[in-house]
Amino acid sequence: MGIGRLKCPVVHVGDLSVAEAFWAEVTGMPVITSHYTGRFSYLGRPDPWDHQMILQLDPCPKTVPTNRCHVDIHVDDIDTAVEAVLAIGGALKKPPSIYPRPGSFPGKPPVIDWAVMTDPFDNEFCLVSLLTDDESTAATAAATGDHHDDAYWRSAAGRHPS
Repeated sequence: MGIGRLKCPVVHVGDLSVAEAFWAEVTGMPVITSHYTGRFSYLGRPDPWDHQMILQLDPCPKTVPTNRCHVDIHVDDIDTAVEAVLAIGGALKKPPSIYPRPGSFPGKPPVIDWAVMTDPFDNEFCLVSLLTDDESTAATAAATGDHHDDAYWRSAAGRHPS
C-alpha cells in the first residue's frame, strides 16, 4: 500500500486562459469552476464536480531544461496527435519513436509509440500510443545488427514516421 494515490497532475503555466484552451483541447476535458479564480484553473467533470488536472498560475518562467514530473496523454495515432498539439500552440521536443527499440532490452519487445511535447509554457508531456501485438512483432522481426533511426523502427512497426 502506498502513502497515497495519484489524484491529478498540476501544471505550472504563465497564462491561465491560454493553458485552459490548450489543455482542454489536448485532454478533451472541460474547464470546470475554480474557487481560486486567477490563481488556479481546473479540468475535469463538472457534475459531480471532480478535478482531474490543475493549472496553477506561475508568473516565473521555467528555468531548467526538463520537468521533474509530467503527464502521459494516451492517443490513438501519434502523428495526428503531434500535429494537433502543434496546431494549438504546443511544440515537439522529441520526435515519435518506438520504445523500447528492438534489442535494446533483451527479451523486451517494443510496446509503445511515443513523442515528447511541450505546452506553450515549456512544460513537457508525452503522447503515448500502445503498439498492437502485430506491430510489436513486426518491429522485432525487423531487428538486425545495424543501428537504425526512429523512422526505421516506426515504419517496421507499421507506424508512419513524422
